[in-house]
Amino acid sequence: QPDIQLADGLNARLRPYQQYGLNWLAFLHQNRLGGCLADDMGLGKTLQAIAFLHYLKTTQQPDQPSLIVAPTTLVFNWQAEIEKFCPDLKVLDYTGAGRLKDTSHFAAYDAVLTTYGTLIQDIDLLKEYEFYYAILDESQAIKNPLSQRYKACRLLKAYNRLILSGTPIENNTFDLYAQFNFLNPGLLGSQERFNQRFATPIANGDSQARQALKTLVQPFILRRTK
Repeated sequence: QPDIQLADGLNARLRPYQQYGLNWLAFLHQNRLGGCLADDMGLGKTLQAIAFLHYLKTTQQPDQPSLIVAPTTLVFNWQAEIEKFCPDLKVLDYTGAGRLKDTSHFAAYDAVLTTYGTLIQDIDLLKEYEFYYAILDESQAIKNPLSQRYKACRLLKAYNRLILSGTPIENNTFDLYAQFNFLNPGLLGSQERFNQRFATPIANGDSQARQALKTLVQPFILRRTK
């Protein structure tokens, strides 16, 4: 993909692989496909996501904000990195007991930042709002399709979806199922079918099943290692 030329407002010089990541995210956006940015920890997934939000703001001028869902421990990191790299992005901190449980003011912001716990508590409210993007940080948090976190995330409405995780597979290939069912619903079929076709055969050493799964998900995963 050609390099995305960013408008003024991003206070960072992207490294070549980060520019490539931005180009990839823009390509997925143009084709309305969800993607998993799976770079190793420390390679700047958050910065690439911030650059992408800046790109969306300056080129698409969406009427709705994007939703960022992160573990509680990373909320401050998101706030600090946005303030450092792209202070023009208006972000609503939708966390804590004092949050205003009203979506009518969301449109005044570029992004709404919340936690998985808050999402579960307020899902009846948030599921009625249509976000521009739904972005999950440390998306392995929803790898269990029976969990409340996964069920809440699946109820979100958004034009498109993005997940960030340095460890999208922690234990076995079934970890991918819930995350990809959030990203691109239906791509991996039903849970039972995924187990039959991929998870169980791969766990038993079936190289053909492993290659078939890799071929299926590879266009939607970008992973660079240190």
